[in-house]
Amino acid sequence: MYIKNKLYFRFAVLPAVVLFFLLSISCQSSLNYVYIPKTISSLSESDNSVIKLGACQAGLSNTVEEQEFMSEIGVEWLRGSIPWSRVEKTPGVWDFEYYDKYMELAEKYNKKVLVVLAYDVPWIYKTGDTQRNITPDKLPYYLNYVETVVRRFGNQAAGFEIWNEPNNSIFWNGSDIDFFQLTKQTVNLIKSILPDTTVAVGSILYNPFFGGKNYLKKMIKEGVLENADVLALHPYGLSVEKAARRVSYANRLLQKHGYNMDIWITEMGFTTGGIYLNKTSVIKQANAVIESIVRLSAAGADLITWFKLFDGQLEKDIVPGISSEEFFGLAYPDYTLKPSGKSYSLIAKVIGDSIYIPDGIFLEGISNSRLEIFRFDKINGISNIVLWSKGETQTIDVTGLKQPVSITNLITGKVSIPELPYLVQMGTTPLLITGEIPE
Repeated sequence: MYIKNKLYFRFAVLPAVVLFFLLSISCQSSLNYVYIPKTISSLSESDNSVIKLGACQAGLSNTVEEQEFMSEIGVEWLRGSIPWSRVEKTPGVWDFEYYDKYMELAEKYNKKVLVVLAYDVPWIYKTGDTQRNITPDKLPYYLNYVETVVRRFGNQAAGFEIWNEPNNSIFWNGSDIDFFQLTKQTVNLIKSILPDTTVAVGSILYNPFFGGKNYLKKMIKEGVLENADVLALHPYGLSVEKAARRVSYANRLLQKHGYNMDIWITEMGFTTGGIYLNKTSVIKQANAVIESIVRLSAAGADLITWFKLFDGQLEKDIVPGISSEEFFGLAYPDYTLKPSGKSYSLIAKVIGDSIYIPDGIFLEGISNSRLEIFRFDKINGISNIVLWSKGETQTIDVTGLKQPVSITNLITGKVSIPELPYLVQMGTTPLLITGEIPE
């Protein structure tokens, strides 16, 4: 496939004849190409390298309505906790009724559940103790909780994630060494019960303000990643591009230290309300969904679970001063999609279960500074090209794909099936070009 780029310049003071002459010379002598090689990736349905997409805090209503809604928008993975404080409120007295139904419904609707093992219970502490602090003397209680949950749900869960954001004092108030010990013992315990179960460690708030990179280095130095299968990261920030660079760095760091493990983005999102610095408009949140999924996948993420499925408020009920945590959702509580939910649905259905092709695009006469373009292949030989301009509007001419080719606006959802020549007006709104590359 070729994409030929023609830039149109405006010269306010030049005569029209000179403008016509210059444009003619430019178009004839300096055509710009994006070449998509004809290579078809050798994927199989069991390939673990395919991109997996899901949502956090999803399925919590334990209703058929929510499960069907998630299926409609392309949510395949659910990240949810089975909190210790809810299932063992009294020592030795377990209540799994709610979570039995949660796992049963997820299984019925072909959802894969990543179970977060967190946090603590009040009864392990003495008066005056700091909570969210599992010291070595309290660790056996936590490990008993882990063993009970794993034995009950291990054959239904797609994996287990140990804790959540331990480098954030909201969730962990103990020492790093105590947490590293907790993680290592938990991994070994889970593997002793179910050796083939996927275990994710880290769950790092992977942001410079929380020392994300340094915390990862500490984990590696202390051997916390040994025997684990997945490194979990939460690369929140103001810029998706910078978040992707941090994920790419983590990928290189793992390889440098000999770890052949997946990276899962178990939280990523942008709020549309409150006071968080990454607050954005509902339309920009939709763009952020597309850019996050595309860039983070290209940076090496194998799974992305968006934070989160639902807002806490209906749009008409929003009042100032509510926590930003209420507005990360893809939909409102009445199941009405936000623009971000529509964009998530559009991108999930094409990028989910595909593989990113890092060397699948060659540029000639056009630089990365003017164009963002990413290629994702499906096992059926279909290529999906996601692209947008970094500023100026550009007209692109697409040739080389088998007919028919479809072009989708990933914000509005509008689909066009152009006839030859494939002329597309492209701006900052991300587009999806879908077609089959000839063998």
